[in-house]
Amino acid sequence: MDAIATSRLGAADGPRADRGKVESAPDRAPTPGIEIPGEMHGNLRYADTFAGLSPDEMGMLAETKRFIECYLGDRGIRAAVAAGGKFSPEQRRMLKEIGINFPPEAMAPLWKRPGLIESIPLLVARHAGFEEIPSDLRELLAAHPEFRTWFRWRFNLDRTRVKYRLLTAFRPTSSAQFTAWRSRRVETTRNELGAYGWRLEHPCHAMEMAVGCSVGCGFCAFDAGKLETVFDFSRPENRELVRSVASGMLQVLGWPAASGMLYWSTEPHDNPHYLQLLKFWEELTGAMLCTTTARTGEDWIRSLIDYYAAGAVPRLQISVLTRPIMRRLHKTFTPLELRDVSFGMQQKDADVFRVKVPSGRKEMLERLIETKDLRDVDFENPPRGFEPPQTSVACVSGFLINMVKRSIKLISPCHTTLERSHGYRTFDETTFDGPEDFEPALRRVIGRSMVEQAYPEMPVRWRDDLKVVPQPDGFTLLSPTTRRDFRKGELHLRAADLIGRGDLTHGQVFDALADHPGIGPLTAMSMLDLLFAKGYLCELAITRDYRARREAGAAAPPRPAAAA
Repeated sequence: MDAIATSRLGAADGPRADRGKVESAPDRAPTPGIEIPGEMHGNLRYADTFAGLSPDEMGMLAETKRFIECYLGDRGIRAAVAAGGKFSPEQRRMLKEIGINFPPEAMAPLWKRPGLIESIPLLVARHAGFEEIPSDLRELLAAHPEFRTWFRWRFNLDRTRVKYRLLTAFRPTSSAQFTAWRSRRVETTRNELGAYGWRLEHPCHAMEMAVGCSVGCGFCAFDAGKLETVFDFSRPENRELVRSVASGMLQVLGWPAASGMLYWSTEPHDNPHYLQLLKFWEELTGAMLCTTTARTGEDWIRSLIDYYAAGAVPRLQISVLTRPIMRRLHKTFTPLELRDVSFGMQQKDADVFRVKVPSGRKEMLERLIETKDLRDVDFENPPRGFEPPQTSVACVSGFLINMVKRSIKLISPCHTTLERSHGYRTFDETTFDGPEDFEPALRRVIGRSMVEQAYPEMPVRWRDDLKVVPQPDGFTLLSPTTRRDFRKGELHLRAADLIGRGDLTHGQVFDALADHPGIGPLTAMSMLDLLFAKGYLCELAITRDYRARREAGAAAPPRPAAAA
């Protein structure tokens, strides 16, 4: 989920904070090893998206957010919107009961301009500020102040998310090898997964505090098995193990210790010590890790809201599995209490908006046979309405750690296939024995599996999801979602032929291109650098070769230098 840099939110007196009040407060004391960029204290703070809102406007925003949740998660409300705002007396009564005090007609922009919510990302991409959106849309919003307040906040929130992702995606870490590897993984994901890849924040780690999951969602993209055991944080040796993981992440990588989660194919609620684990990690690193949960008991959700209300938000997402669960949450918590909580709509009533990823479970993987992506159609003239499906929910570009099994996997998101049925590639795996062994294990994976720069013996072949289409003046690369043309004559014709062989090394391809009278060494190096940095080359093949050479004791030779 998206994690946005924030200042701390002010809290009112009493057992429940006044969520309508936002104040700037001193940042937490800095933690050694985590350096927060100055930009994250400026216009990238979540709190700034509420700037200038009065208490009444804050209330309107929270109530409108709740109405939007009903619109997304209830087909009956959507039908009323589609009919031009024809809400039944029962629907009006229900909306009133869950804290929406304005009449539904205040949401008229939803039916006067169908697709308005879905258009927000495009508006953010095209316009630097809210006041620059088309004048007809501004006039429509001005006539409906409740909706306008929410819409402006959501526009600013999405704009902040875009800036934050740009800031963090290529921000250097303490490890040059990890920085280079992660940069290529970010580029690959954006090319391979399209819009979904661009929405990812690419957290650097996920830690599973259990084996298996008690929820067992039928659509689980990770095909989580039944809950077997949980990580017992009450045991002193396990507390030391968590301490060693946090310390190792800080020492080896720096800021990525703050970019992650304490779950993956697990349910946070399954671990009775989950909140203690969150607080302990924060004490050690200064970082609030995000949470997504499908368990919705009042005490559990209230405890999470209380924890996150004291610091960075929004970091809490609830996976809503049914419409009755959504109704119960809306009746239990006020709109302001859930203002900073996002709902992941997974109920059948949300089919229009729910992401159906053909991944994980057998019945979901069967949908792969039915799906078509850009490689399967006439990419020059795609069918009307054609849109490649999202085929991954993975987000981590870094380390998947299981604290029960004491295992580490190096992973990054990818297009789901029967071979990679969970939507991510695994580049390396190892284990660690105890607290003293985690940091060496982390360094071992980085040292043997992350290539910082190209070397002559490096295998050069296309990434496994790419389709190469020959062109008269070069070639086109087709990923499942994206087209990239390379059409500059002899350079690209020759490069396509050499790389397409799949059995040549970087040095061999470089020599062949550099010796060509119409290309030369500088152009050859520039071309190969581009393909490597943008992640078009098969990183799995590169990793296997690099690791084999490291384990054989042969240091990778320096990269070929361009001739003068």
